[in-house]
Amino acid sequence: MASPQENTAPPPAMGSHLLERLNDAQREAVEAVDGPVLVLAGAGTGKTRVLTVRLANILATRRAAPGQILSVPFTNKAAREMSERVAGLIGRPTEGMWLGTFHAIGARILRRHAELVGLRSNFTIIDTDDQLRLMKQIIEANQIDEKRWPGRALTIIISRWKDKGWLPDQVPTSEVDDFAHGKSVDLYREYQQRLSELNAADFGDLLLLCLTLFLKHPDVLADYHRRFQYILVDEYQDTNVSQYLWLRLLAQGSNNICCVGDDDQSIYGWRGAEVGNILRFETDFPGAKVVRLERNYRSTAHILGAASGLIAHNESRLGKTLWTEAPDDELGEPVKIQGVWDEAEEARTVGESIEDLQRHDNSLDQMAILVRAGYQTRAFEERLITIGVPYRVIGGLRFYERQEIRDACAYFRLIRQGDDDLAFQRIVNKPKRGLGDKSLQTLYAIARGRGQSLLSASEEVITTDELPPARRTALREFVENIARWRAEASQLSPSELAEIVLDESGYTAMWMADKSVQAPGRLENLKELVRATAEFESLDDFMNHVSLVMDIETDSTDPMANIMTLHGAKGLE
Repeated sequence: MASPQENTAPPPAMGSHLLERLNDAQREAVEAVDGPVLVLAGAGTGKTRVLTVRLANILATRRAAPGQILSVPFTNKAAREMSERVAGLIGRPTEGMWLGTFHAIGARILRRHAELVGLRSNFTIIDTDDQLRLMKQIIEANQIDEKRWPGRALTIIISRWKDKGWLPDQVPTSEVDDFAHGKSVDLYREYQQRLSELNAADFGDLLLLCLTLFLKHPDVLADYHRRFQYILVDEYQDTNVSQYLWLRLLAQGSNNICCVGDDDQSIYGWRGAEVGNILRFETDFPGAKVVRLERNYRSTAHILGAASGLIAHNESRLGKTLWTEAPDDELGEPVKIQGVWDEAEEARTVGESIEDLQRHDNSLDQMAILVRAGYQTRAFEERLITIGVPYRVIGGLRFYERQEIRDACAYFRLIRQGDDDLAFQRIVNKPKRGLGDKSLQTLYAIARGRGQSLLSASEEVITTDELPPARRTALREFVENIARWRAEASQLSPSELAEIVLDESGYTAMWMADKSVQAPGRLENLKELVRATAEFESLDDFMNHVSLVMDIETDSTDPMANIMTLHGAKGLE
């Protein structure tokens, strides 16, 4: 691989009109070009401006050609915006720059050297559905009970290992759990072999195989050392171990690496992010320059004071203090803390605040309700519906539109009305009972032929040999459960019945066994659903309420209040 020719012409001065728009700390971050640099960018401190002007500065001063710069933003959207902004600053396209997410750059490098890691250059990057399908095939081939040891759980385990930079032979013994009686590493090895045979890679491989490539082929790594004279990384606090190791290897060449991030904004540890990467920067890169962007352009002094007071309690942080130049008469509204008795009172209080703001001509579009977790949206949604305030849930579905809530409500619908065939079809195999599409087609044909509902037909089928014995047994258990719950419904409160149904059906256990990052949230949503049923005298009352809530439609062009989780709000300021 030929390395781009370095430009030895003397660097001209950067356009003063660009630097004049920067404050002192921002200018320091832009002009600290050589050597390792860590930019601690607090929220609202102009990080995006620093990133784009820094890149434009390197190009405009001819320190490097576009092809000698590696820039790694966190999302594809950020990559596109950065390219457009830099091009606007320097007055020409940024063609040739290595600008993209970790996965995008990893895939680009792998395609150039695919044969060195056992692939061909046209390898396929499989999505999560294909990954799960392949995993299930491997589990079945090894005669492992997929109901007890689901493929989804194994994909999560393997993805976690890949995020830590571990090939099958590198997984520490202490990290091997009891999945399939300790066979997870062997299954991982077989999975990787199968991917190679298919000329395919999953997303975790895009970094893991790059690490393998660089470590086993120093000449290839040396080529990229010569190529990348400057490396720029955004959201460094959200990098995982594999990404960290990849960057460390690439930065060994020029040592000109600039990482931008904020340890105070590290909120993705649950999906593999390692805040220690940013905390160790000065140890990893001796002599590193640390620039703190602390002047906030977004928030009032009252908000900054409250935020700083909270984050100061973090035991491990690099430390910075956000401030604003707003005059004393522009401190803004004081941050209000209000205690409430329960979630119902909280939702009612927030609803009243929104109505009061509307009376003072404030648009709903300017109002947001931020919650810690997705399950907490339910109380606010129902309150806003009650008082007639249109709303949208950003970054997620409305509470009663979520998969697990629809599934649970399908159980309730079938208990309430035995001829609800749509509810029957939705939950007869949730959790899996061996009653898949083929069994359902058989039942449907029988029911149609007899003019019966699916549940009524099932009650007869379990006494005949129209289904294979194993499926007949599973269907009998399902039918008997529905019958028992229907009989108990009149003696139990809605919340008691809901708990029994979710427990005895195995639906809650299904999500407890699921190792995906979504599973804990789904379990919290189910708990919230049970709490919601407690507000009604009967199951009929609750289901009527759900039907009315689901029937509410709003014109998407109308102003709406916004509901989102704190995670979902990040980056949307």
